Amino acid sequence: MQISSILDIVDGSLLNSPSISFIYSIKTNPKKVKEGDLFIVKDLNDIEMAIKNGAFAIILDNNSPILDNEIAWIKVKNIDDSIIKLIRYKLSILNLEAYFCDKVTYQLLKIYSSNFPKSIKLIPNKLENLFKNIDEIEENDVIFSFNTEILNKIYPENKDFSKITTKLEIENLIEHSLFETSFSHNNIYFSKLKIPSLYLAQFLRVYNFLGGNIDFGKLKLFNNLKPLFIDRNLNFIEFGKSDRFIICQDIKNLYANEILYMKIKYKYAKTIFITSEYTEYLKKDEQINIRNLDELKPILRKLKFNAIYLMGFNYNQVQTYILKSEKRLTLF
Repeated sequence: MQISSILDIVDGSLLNSPSISFIYSIKTNPKKVKEGDLFIVKDLNDIEMAIKNGAFAIILDNNSPILDNEIAWIKVKNIDDSIIKLIRYKLSILNLEAYFCDKVTYQLLKIYSSNFPKSIKLIPNKLENLFKNIDEIEENDVIFSFNTEILNKIYPENKDFSKITTKLEIENLIEHSLFETSFSHNNIYFSKLKIPSLYLAQFLRVYNFLGGNIDFGKLKLFNNLKPLFIDRNLNFIEFGKSDRFIICQDIKNLYANEILYMKIKYKYAKTIFITSEYTEYLKKDEQINIRNLDELKPILRKLKFNAIYLMGFNYNQVQTYILKSEKRLTLF
């Protein structure tokens, strides 16, 4: 891309008279910069490394000394706006399908994106991270984002994914547990899928969009309402082999529906709600607040429960924490 074109796209000012006139690619991480790249500055301390790694151009919205007069130095009013303009330009020359979806659908697409005959590209929530794979987005690719504001800015011709798929008729629903269901859809019977009924709509949208070409075994990678079964000593135990489990969630906009789901579907058992910060979806006396995971096990040892719904921590964090606790115990 020509430097003159970049100036027009970002409405920037050239601060010097460089000897180069073009760049090959765009980077936001100075460690990833290669010879010929444009480096977008988020931290002025990164500039020296980017130049050392071969940057042909620097774009920034703060004042900085020109460390190398051979390369282009471009000043803009706002670096985030410039990132959006550059991405929008790069995508505007391609014929793409673009959809916005909820976070649960996004997670399922992430699991199954390799099954789609076309190439699915998932837009990260941080725009600067998109430059890691923007050069891989090609004609007729399909892009998804759960951030409608970002998607509208970078590719305005987008659609609501929940409105373009076929009807989601579900029959013969059997809820074997909070996190395992059987049902019929479009004359196909799905037996004991490891997905809660709460998220069947999102699952079936992805299933239909992919033409049924999915591996149900991959649902083990879906962590929403996924239980971590524990024994009386708070150690991990095989799936379904205990009446005690922990469910973890750190996506705040999923709290309300999951709390209601737990209260309705598991009302016959004892559920404890623990959170890293108090939530409006529960009364204060219904929730226990902890600052970090080190406070979790001492609390659980004192309580009688069947289920723990833990807010503010994700599945992998809690799994790692409990495994480390188990290893520490075995050392003694």
